Amino acid sequence: MPRANAINPITGKRYGWEAEQEAKKLADPAHQQAQLQQEIALLERQEAAVRARDDLMAFTKFTMPDAADPNDISKSAYRDQLFHRKVAQILTLFEKGELKHADGTPCTQVIFAMPPRHGKTELATKRNTAWISGRHPDWNIAVGSYSDTMAQDFGADTRAILTSSQFKQIFPKHKLKRGGNAKDNMQTEKGGRLVFVGRGGALTGRGAHVLLIDDLYKDHEEARSKTIREQAWNWFTKVAMTRRMGRKLVMITMTRWHSDDIVGRITDPENPCYDAIEAKKWMIIRIPAIAEEDDPLGREEGEALWEEDYGLDFLQSQQRLDPLGFAALYQQRPTVADGVLFRRENIQRYDMSDLPEDLRFYGASDHAVATGQRNDYSCFGKVGVDRQDNIWLVDLFRQKVSSDIAVEAMLTMAGGNMRPLLWWAERGHISKSIGPFLYKRMAETGTYMNVVEVTPIGDKEQRAQSIAARVAMGKVFIPKGPQFEWLVEEMLAFPNGTHDDGVDMLSLLGLGLQSQFGASAAKPKPAEPKFGTIAWVKQQEKLAERHRRSAEDW
Repeated sequence: MPRANAINPITGKRYGWEAEQEAKKLADPAHQQAQLQQEIALLERQEAAVRARDDLMAFTKFTMPDAADPNDISKSAYRDQLFHRKVAQILTLFEKGELKHADGTPCTQVIFAMPPRHGKTELATKRNTAWISGRHPDWNIAVGSYSDTMAQDFGADTRAILTSSQFKQIFPKHKLKRGGNAKDNMQTEKGGRLVFVGRGGALTGRGAHVLLIDDLYKDHEEARSKTIREQAWNWFTKVAMTRRMGRKLVMITMTRWHSDDIVGRITDPENPCYDAIEAKKWMIIRIPAIAEEDDPLGREEGEALWEEDYGLDFLQSQQRLDPLGFAALYQQRPTVADGVLFRRENIQRYDMSDLPEDLRFYGASDHAVATGQRNDYSCFGKVGVDRQDNIWLVDLFRQKVSSDIAVEAMLTMAGGNMRPLLWWAERGHISKSIGPFLYKRMAETGTYMNVVEVTPIGDKEQRAQSIAARVAMGKVFIPKGPQFEWLVEEMLAFPNGTHDDGVDMLSLLGLGLQSQFGASAAKPKPAEPKFGTIAWVKQQEKLAERHRRSAEDW
């Protein structure tokens, strides 16, 4: 039998049969090669852990090992794409204070607008939160979402990252405090805190070195609610943003649902909440699902963002099924290329030089005179109607102005050689507001208008049907030119756009023309005198005399 091992009392080394076998094993080249490979793997793993401390993408891949081979650092469960790497690069620079605006000033406020199901929450919220906490265990981090439940889910997933063996290898000194690791409120032994709250949740008494906002709207229905949009904005401005401290880093990741969401309010000059000085502090990175002109990733126009999982065939199918939703959710443009009530291909465009002759002219105005409309526009329009009942827009006014300036703009539009036969406005806008001053200025300038107040029935969408049907038939012509583009875009976004002043004005025109020329079985209206006839001239003289007396009475 082999001799048992023994210990040399002088050298302390083993001798005997087992020791001889161990020596042979260590001398075996194959064993030496395997041991060398193991040591190399350990060194590579340690090197990868060191890289993960300084790079968000390296951290994300390291903390998401491949389930089939978790010890192989060359494999990861995280399937990163070009846009993931770009986002991670920006966030890494952002945390380090190295992200710059175009003018070279430091950027501390970033917005990412990305399509749904493309991994933005995993990377920019969960992994980013854990990575920042690992680098700065003494920092306070606040994470907000649309509900407490969703925020707690974020917290639970982040806590799982912080307590994983991979995280501990990267940041061995980072530890959560005992009794302070609830999924929505965690404390580190270095004094840092990670808080996860839903929209409307309290952050009182808790500062935030880093504020991360991830989707403040649950779905389309929430985003359509003006009340919820106001709640989200109030919480963001009055609660979340007031807790900033230190370097005051703020990052918003959103899928756009509505043009009046918090991204729209921050960045859209047309939005009443927009502030030019504050807007300059934000860097907005919009990554559409289908590449457009000047793509931020350098893709060819029409190329899918993630072809393997969400290819062009899938995206185009979604676009056909829901043009409005696709433009907002996938392209991050909450105005559609093909509208719902109004479609782009039905809106006729023309050059002013091609305006037909022998037109009957009419005008309409939507006034921002009601309570709560101080941020809205006053919008006036003048159209010509040809013998085929086609409507040709010939003049357009849209500004935030006082009542006296609005009156002067109306008179200017009503003057000239294309005087409107009738001018329609919503009931109350004239008689209860600017009427006396308007009639006085008519008498002083000699510019008379036959103003007819209309009582719209139903909501804005129902009212807009009066003009939408004509647009659908290709009977509404809008001039070409940049000064008219806002009206087209507003029509395409209706009823989900930020503004609807132009559509309201067109709706009044549609309702007015409908009442003017529509048949009525119950009580036929007397025919209007033909333009230019003696009867028409007498009618205009009577109207002018009526307005003169009204102005004198005033």
